[in-house]
Amino acid sequence: MKWILPLLLSLLWSQLWGQWAYAATYPFALHIQGSAFNTQERLALSDIGEGKTHIVVNFRSKGGKAYVLDMQYKKLAANRSYPTNLDITVKDAQGHKLGYLFFALNRLAFLKQIGVFGFKVDIDGEPVDIQFVWSGHKKGHLQTKDLTQERFFQDTLVPKWGFQVIRSVVLKERNINTLLATYKLGEHPYAVNYTIVNRANGGIRFKHQLYRLVQGKQHLVSSVYFNADDIKTLREVMFAGKHFDANDGVFKLVFYPALGQTEPKNIK
Repeated sequence: MKWILPLLLSLLWSQLWGQWAYAATYPFALHIQGSAFNTQERLALSDIGEGKTHIVVNFRSKGGKAYVLDMQYKKLAANRSYPTNLDITVKDAQGHKLGYLFFALNRLAFLKQIGVFGFKVDIDGEPVDIQFVWSGHKKGHLQTKDLTQERFFQDTLVPKWGFQVIRSVVLKERNINTLLATYKLGEHPYAVNYTIVNRANGGIRFKHQLYRLVQGKQHLVSSVYFNADDIKTLREVMFAGKHFDANDGVFKLVFYPALGQTEPKNIK
């Protein structure tokens, strides 16, 4: 009977080692930049169940106003297209939501694969760039010339207006380094823009932008962007952003590629 205790300890150690072997923690840099903001943080995010899936960052404007960034890596229901997502919310000191991003993921390691993503939030009438850098010096081979026939979907919902539009989008060439497409939201003074630009070290940056039209000029109120070094990475991205407007309510802005993932994917 003396062999039972060592056996149990061995089995327990094997189970714990297996969990550690498959778990991962990924460091990243957070940059919050704007005319009234300059915050830099070094943080880390872990796989689900590993204790570092929820991050809260308190930050201030140069004038002393307080804000909160809440970031959580979550498991989704089995019938969802992706198994997990990164949930990011920006609030003011009173708890009012200023910006939100739902970034769908097959695996946490995908954040390192894309290298850089971020979103811009309207705070006091100025766009504030909230950027996450997982790998900042990646080189790629994907260029705008490879994407002139690539099709994407734009799903825009504004409940207060009773407005929704879902359209297929092919971006047009503006110049050798830029593709773009812009659509007005019906008769409302807003427009949604998709832009793809070449990056200096290869690869592209994709931008999903919401503009308010003021006296014929575009004012950026929301933007979500990410890098992609190859076509496989580009087609794996899916996200939903929200812009909160005092007069027009919530804007839900959904992006996914036409050849992207539409069914649950079994990741081993």
